[in-house]
Amino acid sequence: MAADAWSWVVWLIADIRLRQARIPGMDNVTHSLAGLVLAESVMRVRRNRDDVEPSPIFRTTAAVMALIAANLPDADLVYSGVGGDRLAYMLHHRGHTHTVVVALVGALLLWLGGWLTLRWRARERPPTADAAWLGLLATAATLSHLLLDWTNSYGVHPFWPLNDRWYYGDAVFIVEPWFWVLSVPALVAASQRVFARGVLSLILLVGLVLAWRVELVSTGAAMALTAGAVVMIAVTRFLEPPRRIALAVVGWVCAELVLAGGAGVARAETIRAVESAAPGTELLDVVVTPLPANPICASVITVERSGGRYTVATARVSAMPGVMEAAACGTRSEVGGILVPSTRRSSAMVRWDAEWSAMVGELEELAGGSCPARAALRFIRVPGWRVLDDSTVILGDLRFGTVVGNGFTDLRVPRLSERCPPSVPPWRPPRFDLFTPY
Repeated sequence: MAADAWSWVVWLIADIRLRQARIPGMDNVTHSLAGLVLAESVMRVRRNRDDVEPSPIFRTTAAVMALIAANLPDADLVYSGVGGDRLAYMLHHRGHTHTVVVALVGALLLWLGGWLTLRWRARERPPTADAAWLGLLATAATLSHLLLDWTNSYGVHPFWPLNDRWYYGDAVFIVEPWFWVLSVPALVAASQRVFARGVLSLILLVGLVLAWRVELVSTGAAMALTAGAVVMIAVTRFLEPPRRIALAVVGWVCAELVLAGGAGVARAETIRAVESAAPGTELLDVVVTPLPANPICASVITVERSGGRYTVATARVSAMPGVMEAAACGTRSEVGGILVPSTRRSSAMVRWDAEWSAMVGELEELAGGSCPARAALRFIRVPGWRVLDDSTVILGDLRFGTVVGNGFTDLRVPRLSERCPPSVPPWRPPRFDLFTPY
C-alpha cells in the first residue's frame, strides 16, 4: 500500500480525537484498517479487471482518501463533543453523519476532493477510469464506518429521514483485536513505504501487548491472537499480492460471523434463563456485548417488565460452557450505584451478577414531566435512575455505568421542566415500549 506520511497523520489525529472524547464506539484504528483494506482490494480488483497497474500517485491518493472516508462519519465529534455537554454528545454523536444519506453526501465531496487532488498531482488529466474507481472506494469506505458501528451495542440509525429508529448489532466488542491480526500483516506486505510498514507493525504489536495485559481478554484468547498473528505474518510472506488481501478480507468476514454466532447463542441462552428465572416476565431487550477476542463469552443486560415493574439484570454468558463456564468469563459485572447483587440462580452458561428494579410509572412520570429527560431517552437504551430530592433525578444508561452520577451518560435532570435542550434530534426512543414519547 502506497500510503504516505500524510495518511498516517490523519489516522493519528482521528485516533487522538476519539480517545479525548471517550467514545464507547468502534475504535478509529479499526475503521482506518478497514479503509486501507478496501483501498488495497480496489487496487487488486482493478488490476485484474482492467489489466492496468494503478500508478503510484493513484495508489497514494486512493489510500489517503479511503483512510479519511472510513473515519468521515465521526466528523460529528466536531460539534457533539464541544463543551463537555453529555446530553449533546449522546444525542448527536452517531447522529446525522452516521446516516446513509449524509454519508453518501460526504463520500461524494470526498471523491471530488480526491479526484481534483489526483489531477493536480498527476500534472495531466488521469484516465477516466480513475474517477470511477475513486468514487467506488469513497462510497464503500464511508459506508463501512456505518456497518462497523452497527455491529456493537451502541447502535446507529442509518435510515433517517425515513426511519428514526436505532439499530444494534450486538455482535462485536468496541475494540476487536482479531480485526487487527487478520488485516495488518497483509497491509504490511502490500506497503511500499518503510514508514507505513513501521506504523502498521507497531499497531499490531501494541494490540497484542494490550491483549496480554487487559483483564477483559482471557489468557486463552491472548494466546490465540498471538498465534494467529504469527500464522498470518508467515502466510502473507508466501502468498501472491492478490491472495494476501483476499485472505485479509475473508478472515475479517469470518471473524465477524464467528463473533456474531457466539453473540447469537448468548442471546438465546439468556432468553431461556430469563424464562426459567422469572416466568411470565416480558423480555423487552437483551443487550449483548461479546468479550474482546473471545466469541465464547459475552456480557449481557436484560430489560424486563412484569406488570407495572421494570427490571434490569446483568449477567455473563458462555456459548460453550464445556470450554469455559460463564463464571470465568471476564470479571463480575459492576455492583454499585443502583445495582445490587442478583438473587437469580446461575448456571454454567449464565452467571447472573446484578440487578435493579423500579416501577414503570416512575419512568413514565419522568418522561412526561421533564423535557431534558425526554431528550435523553432518545438515546438511552437501558434506563436507570436515582432520585436525589423532590426536584432532581440522576438519569443514565446502564450500558455505560451504574448511575452513580459521574458516568458517561449520567445526567442530573429536573423532575418537572418544560424547558427543552436546543436542537433535539428526532431519534425514536429505544425504550418507546416503556413510555409514550410525547
